[in-house]
Amino acid sequence: MRRSIRTLFTLAAATAATAVVVAAPAAASTDPDPQPLVAGPTVQSWGPHYSSNFRAKAEGTTRVNWNPSHTSNNVRVQGRLYDLDFRTLAQGGKCAFVQIRVHHIYQPNWKWDNGQSYKLCNAGTVKHFTSWNHNVDKVRIRVSQVGQYSDNVVRQGDWHQVNI
Repeated sequence: MRRSIRTLFTLAAATAATAVVVAAPAAASTDPDPQPLVAGPTVQSWGPHYSSNFRAKAEGTTRVNWNPSHTSNNVRVQGRLYDLDFRTLAQGGKCAFVQIRVHHIYQPNWKWDNGQSYKLCNAGTVKHFTSWNHNVDKVRIRVSQVGQYSDNVVRQGDWHQVNI
């Protein structure tokens, strides 16, 4: 047999063997009755978000637990609020303030409900907060500053939508 013909037969045999090896795992992995994946809670990080003058900051996580048919859920928003305003009250110092708004499932897109709000009036410290909501598909957070003895919001940051 000529050398060139023998080389062609060798290449053809090697190509056929490679095709069998590549196709075998694909055929073995097909399961006639695949089990559905069980989805656990979804956890997303958000932040940091700041007030307009960067003297208040908030960051945290959201955790969503859906029912099996994805028609209702429980949403936990956890976070940390930082007061970064080291001025005294006489110098115009303010407190850190975070607001949470939620949009419930099956509500019109323009309708947002006020959730909880948290205030921290101690510069250089952190306040941990947790907010629970039911049947929510969107969450927004805004960080601002407020006066120590009033709830008049000043130095408002932008509303930031949190992924769920």
